[in-house]
Amino acid sequence: MEGLTIFTFDVPEEKQAEYLKVTSEKIKPFWESHGCQSYDIFQATEGSPAFLKTMFLADMSAIQMGADMSEEAKSIVQIFNSYATNVSVKTYVKKT
Repeated sequence: MEGLTIFTFDVPEEKQAEYLKVTSEKIKPFWESHGCQSYDIFQATEGSPAFLKTMFLADMSAIQMGADMSEEAKSIVQIFNSYATNVSVKTYVKKT
C-alpha cells in the first residue's frame, strides 16, 4: 500500500547547516536503502527554523517505525531527533 509521511519540525538556525549535511550523508541514504522511494526536505524560508520532510513509500510496511525498528533505524531516528524540535508526523495512504 502506497503512502506518504509528512513531518513538520523546527531546527535551530545554528544547527541547520549541520542537519542538512547529516541528512544528505546519513539519514536520507539510510531510508532510501530501506524502501523509501522519495525523501525530500523543504525549509519555509532561508533562516527560518521551520522544515517539512516528505517520505514516499510504495510499500508502507517497508519501513517499520516503532519499538520493533532495527538498532540501525533507531540510531538514524535518534540523529534526526538530535536536531529536530516540535516534530509533528502525519501518514497518508493512497486511496485511488
